[in-house]
Amino acid sequence: MNDNTELFFNENIRSVNKVVEILLLTCAVVPLAFCVLTLLGIWRVPHDYSALMFSYSVFSFFVAHGLNRFPKTQKIGMYFGIIAAAGFVELLAVKNIIQVNITYAVVPFLSCLYFNKKVTITSTITGFALMVFALFVRSKTVLTVMATDVQVHNPHTWFISTLVGYSIEFLFIFLLALTMANRSHKAIELLHTQNVNLKNTQDMIIGFVASCLGSHDLFTGRHVQHTKHYVKIIATKLRDFGYYTDVLTDETIHLYETAAFLHDIGKIHIPEGVLNKIGKFTEEDYKVMKTHPVEGKRLLEQLPKIGDGRFNQIAIDMAFTHHEKWDGTGYPRGLKGKEIPLSGRIMAAADVMDALISKRLYKEQFTINEAIKIFNESTEKQFEPCIVEATKACQEEIEELARTFKKQEAESEKEEVEWWENYHNSMKKI
Repeated sequence: MNDNTELFFNENIRSVNKVVEILLLTCAVVPLAFCVLTLLGIWRVPHDYSALMFSYSVFSFFVAHGLNRFPKTQKIGMYFGIIAAAGFVELLAVKNIIQVNITYAVVPFLSCLYFNKKVTITSTITGFALMVFALFVRSKTVLTVMATDVQVHNPHTWFISTLVGYSIEFLFIFLLALTMANRSHKAIELLHTQNVNLKNTQDMIIGFVASCLGSHDLFTGRHVQHTKHYVKIIATKLRDFGYYTDVLTDETIHLYETAAFLHDIGKIHIPEGVLNKIGKFTEEDYKVMKTHPVEGKRLLEQLPKIGDGRFNQIAIDMAFTHHEKWDGTGYPRGLKGKEIPLSGRIMAAADVMDALISKRLYKEQFTINEAIKIFNESTEKQFEPCIVEATKACQEEIEELARTFKKQEAESEKEEVEWWENYHNSMKKI
């Protein structure tokens, strides 16, 4: 299974876990209904047992929700949710409140939504074990309920005869659920692989377009390659810290990472003499440079729709807002706080970090510690506090990546810097 296919199945786990969460919370309605029906004399379920079922459902919901908040515990949440659902069926069955024969099939079939036969096998075995226990407990009281039935000689006879019938039913459920899970996994993996191949082609084309900036601007071609990685690790760290967990799914982070290639696409319309100027910008140079977010937005609005269009919107947001600031002093629109899309806020941090720790024609590079100090000073000014927190936590990863980039690019950068210096010197003579 390749990384992108695994990404898809991880995203599916997150999605189904939410469904199971809702199911566990909905289960809390059942004991409430029992209380009402008992009070009306329609049913007879002890209130203390209804309270136990209610507490179990609510407790299971909160544990599942807590596990599902973080990517590292989502797989644990998957198993917990399925087993917790089986446990609720057990609470119904062990007291013989209602006949739940068919309900035993709910959990194995629910597990099929994960497209994972291991989960289906685990849930089925768990369900079967709980069913056996429920039948054993019920067998202790069955004679008092069925005293007139001459076929019931003792609890053991009832238990064994009933278990045989239930086991045959459960075997059919198991085989059907396992077949569904296995075939669904293979079919979806095949379809997803085909989609991933197409998506990879699109990503390569986008990367190629971004790399073409390198022929126009000495640093932008490398800059977009660097920030692509920084966006991914900052967004991932944000999620690990519990921020924007509903937004920052694996799929969304991948879209952010890919869209970062295009955040500076508007520089195509900036004159080379400004982009590659040696020394500080004049006020007029800076005015020209500040047009690149608007130019990027205009260009990306012409990009054909990719997939459902989410990538297009993220790319536009990143290109248009990565120079906006948290306190509203940025450009081109002076957006403030969460008026700036999350993708633009993360892109801004990655953009500034790379600009600080990389060499430019007009400045030398900062150390990572100097860059982090600037980020600290820019909290609640240029950057959202939680993004500063996440960026600081990524310091070692960023530093390691920066060393790798410098090592890979050292020779070619030296040649290109010399070329641009000669270019500017020749332009001065003219």
